[in-house]
Amino acid sequence: MLGALFSTPLLLAIIGSLLIAWDISKKDKKPAVVITGLVFLGLMVLVRLKIAITQGTFLGLFTGVASNMGVALLVSAGYLAVKKSKAKPFFVLGVLALGLSLALTIVGKVLGISEASQSQTLFEGTEELNNHIHDASILVELGPDDSIMEIYPIYEKYHIHVSKAFPELTLQMDADLAQVYMFSGDADELERLMEELRLDTENVDHASINIPVSLDPPASTPSAKWKHKRPIVANDPLSNTQWTLEAIDAPAVHEILKETSPVRKARVAILDTGVESKHEDITPVFVKTPGNTDEHGHGTHCAGIAGAATNNDLGMASLNWNGDYIDILSYQALGSDGMGSLETIAQAIIDAARNDADVISMSLGGFSFTPPKVIKDAVEFAMDRGAIVVAASGNSNQDAKNHMPSNVEGVISVSAVDQNGNKAKFSNTNTSLTRPIAAPGVDVVSLIPGNDYGPKSGTSMATPVVSGLLGIMRSLYPELTASQAYTILHESGVTLDDSNKVGRMIDADAAVNAVLELRQAM
Repeated sequence: MLGALFSTPLLLAIIGSLLIAWDISKKDKKPAVVITGLVFLGLMVLVRLKIAITQGTFLGLFTGVASNMGVALLVSAGYLAVKKSKAKPFFVLGVLALGLSLALTIVGKVLGISEASQSQTLFEGTEELNNHIHDASILVELGPDDSIMEIYPIYEKYHIHVSKAFPELTLQMDADLAQVYMFSGDADELERLMEELRLDTENVDHASINIPVSLDPPASTPSAKWKHKRPIVANDPLSNTQWTLEAIDAPAVHEILKETSPVRKARVAILDTGVESKHEDITPVFVKTPGNTDEHGHGTHCAGIAGAATNNDLGMASLNWNGDYIDILSYQALGSDGMGSLETIAQAIIDAARNDADVISMSLGGFSFTPPKVIKDAVEFAMDRGAIVVAASGNSNQDAKNHMPSNVEGVISVSAVDQNGNKAKFSNTNTSLTRPIAAPGVDVVSLIPGNDYGPKSGTSMATPVVSGLLGIMRSLYPELTASQAYTILHESGVTLDDSNKVGRMIDADAAVNAVLELRQAM
């Protein structure tokens, strides 16, 4: 009961305001009463602050404080009117506070922000879904010492299904992710439920809509002709059509890999629409994992770029010489329609991390002012287990600081460049982030389901170029940390005219040599 009292901001405001009003109505003033009233008002502000942090906005802080104070002041004005004391100042202040709250609410709606949607994320190309719940579900994170039964009185009146979002995780493995529950049901009921759950700050640490995520293919971009300046080493028939190989100096890497051996094969996880594991150019390097089919094709294309078997007289080439250096793993973060959600992406990250992925490659994402907590927690889970996490910066020609998961701290954010070494017209910029890098992302040839091949463009394609290089680096030096890996990519990278927008472009030869030097020094 006491915990509920101190977590209810309106009740705290009313008690604080009434204590002050009560003292004003008395002839013998008692400063301790006023101080106590102010303490209650301060507690109200603190509770409101906690709610605002949970919801990811501070507009709600000012709106909530003004609303609570308005109601509390009007209640106190009524009390003072009964006592025939100084009610007018309380009444006027109460009306002004409620007016301010109303004004802030209107501003929030104009800006697309509301108490019910403050933690929502608007995804590129899906604006019409902004106020809806993907598959009618929300994600609720409880405190590490809380039980789902403690919030049963809140949700039992709604017709919804409750399940653990990540049942395979224990508190010992991750205290946050293990306490995430997914509530599924009618969208309108879930929105009302989320409002109630957010007020239960004693048990609920975080509540957010399980927002949809979709692939955002870029607008078509003009292609430039590429003139090969050096011979291609690999014997794959399509390698002479792959301008990306020469752009990152892959032939020099192939020469190195011909004369050395991996310490062990690196495991590069493709988190996407799946991978057609029976494709002729990926079968030799594919490790049996859940995403072994791909009805969409996006994930298969990314997998080929990252690690298709190379120098096998077949199809295309990657950096993966003879298929000896990289194994490809696949987890379906997105469905056959290219759609997923925060929960499906987080689950794929968790699964890849638990399967000892060296590199997690995500050619997906969406607009998000701040990284969704469940994605941030999942990335941290993976990085704590040694994974290097790479994500596309996005295809909207905007700032990737508002694009998740590339805006999660520690993630290598990949922008795309064209054949002229310029930022691809569609590519987001990424230099506002801590780990920006660039790679070829226009007309990148790779695998198409059905043993076919073809070009695609996007930061989706640039991302596995980087992930494949990181896989080679890990195979040569398994102790390579994520921090070391990015430092090498950056310091060995090529400075372009647009590097102030997209970071340096990877130089595979220089990066591999830097890793070999690091290995020799240890």
